[in-house]
Amino acid sequence: MKRLVIVILAVALIFGISIGSASAANGLKQGQVGMSVDVNNDFVLSGRYFVMDDLAVIGQFGFGIKGEDGKGTDIGIGGGVRKYLSKDDLAPFVGGTIFYRSTNDSDVTSLAVLGEFGAEYFLYKQFSVEGSVGFGYLRDETTNGAGTTTTVTTVGTQRVGLSLNFYFF
Repeated sequence: MKRLVIVILAVALIFGISIGSASAANGLKQGQVGMSVDVNNDFVLSGRYFVMDDLAVIGQFGFGIKGEDGKGTDIGIGGGVRKYLSKDDLAPFVGGTIFYRSTNDSDVTSLAVLGEFGAEYFLYKQFSVEGSVGFGYLRDETTNGAGTTTTVTTVGTQRVGLSLNFYFF
């Protein structure tokens, strides 16, 4: 019985992906609006607006309020641009982003300036899965309880993330 359930789930998954691929015919087009939910442990939501069929402007915002410590508010804001290299169901892209984050719970502020490369795979016209990596500059400032600030800068690859994207028409 267990094998039968596994086979049925595998067939349903393959069937669903093939139907999704056949019907996805992604809708990357001018004027389209989308929202991304990062599947990492992150508090930031991203939105995008297509100014051209293959060029999107990205805005990012997030906040979190931690309870019981009075100063546990995290906030992040960023923006960027993304150029799609293809409008197929597998749509690779390049882009850049600037992001500022302040996590008061651990007294850390970060500034990241990253170029990114990745791809979106459209399962349906309004839904895609995305993976990307970035390369660039990251600066973290940490303030300890005595008021001493430590600054760490990094230049190199950064994991930008995996996300689920929803498009609205």
